Amino acid sequence: MAPDAGGPRSARDAAATRRRILDAATAEFSALGLSGARIARIADGAGANQRMIYAYFGNKDGLFDAVLEHNILLVQSAVPFDAADLPGYAQRVFDFYRANPHLVRLELWQTLERPDSMRSSPLIRSALAHKAAALEQAQAAGLVSAVLPAAELLDHILTLAHGHPMNAGDAASWTDGQRAALAAGVAALTGQPPGGAPPPATVPPRRPR
Repeated sequence: MAPDAGGPRSARDAAATRRRILDAATAEFSALGLSGARIARIADGAGANQRMIYAYFGNKDGLFDAVLEHNILLVQSAVPFDAADLPGYAQRVFDFYRANPHLVRLELWQTLERPDSMRSSPLIRSALAHKAAALEQAQAAGLVSAVLPAAELLDHILTLAHGHPMNAGDAASWTDGQRAALAAGVAALTGQPPGGAPPPATVPPRRPR
């Protein structure tokens, strides 16, 4: 349970502390995973004490899940879902992960250590429902192939867009050819042209806010 807020300033301080903890925990979990991470190092990195971490997140598993949720939502905010250009959407996800390889490592640790942890997240479920609804509307408008139901098609698209970085090796070695192949795969699923946007010259890394 989070500490009680004692007014606007206390609420701001609590929010700032929570953000610092999430930032420090993102770095720790990305580098070492759940098993290797240490609450003491996270507390030091956040400029907080360990009691605050347990007060906000309950235990290390709870903190790991909060970090995952926070960063998955960060990706979704940075790369809005675009049902009218799904190959381009997949390319923008690729670009984001290429600029933020620590998030690739974080999601790999999730796959290894807590693969089902996000299934119960109301925020993640809501975000997926909005994507499925947008995809269903695009299918009804003839913008996307309706061979597969929207929910099933969405699962395939997200598996390609988010799964490719998990299997592509070190982000520094990713190529524009891989990026184009990703767009072609999504185009084949959706019936949309694979053109998408050209790769950016540079994509600034994003950190949790």
